Amino acid sequence: MNELPILDIRHVSKSYAPRTMAVDDVSLTVDADQTLCILGPSGSGKTTLLRMVAGLEQPDGGQIRYAGEDLVGVPPHLRDFGMMFQDFALFPHKNVYDNVAFGLRMHKAPADEIVTRVHEMLELVDMQGYDTGAVDGNCPG
Repeated sequence: MNELPILDIRHVSKSYAPRTMAVDDVSLTVDADQTLCILGPSGSGKTTLLRMVAGLEQPDGGQIRYAGEDLVGVPPHLRDFGMMFQDFALFPHKNVYDNVAFGLRMHKAPADEIVTRVHEMLELVDMQGYDTGAVDGNCPG
């Protein structure tokens, strides 16, 4: 039995006026057990492709499917995707814990789940110990 790819991008294109092709007929599939790395020189369309997957840009043509569901036209907040920007994208007024917890809070995750997941993520990137002093008190001292 073949399972659907977790991410299926078919013939996606995006251009910006007046004739700048940012993404030209890109197709790729990613299975649930795979990790994808997109490499290329500056200006090759990597960020534009990721922005289309996240819903921050709309493709001019093609399909983007997540677990079989067509994402074209689905707003970003309903896609359940995150995006790591290469430029500064943290809230400077928040500490490490609160920056990591931000998305979970926006999804209204229970407080105990937030604590557990923030600790897991900080451990994953070897940043244990940076989780003290949460602004809203959700972080056990």
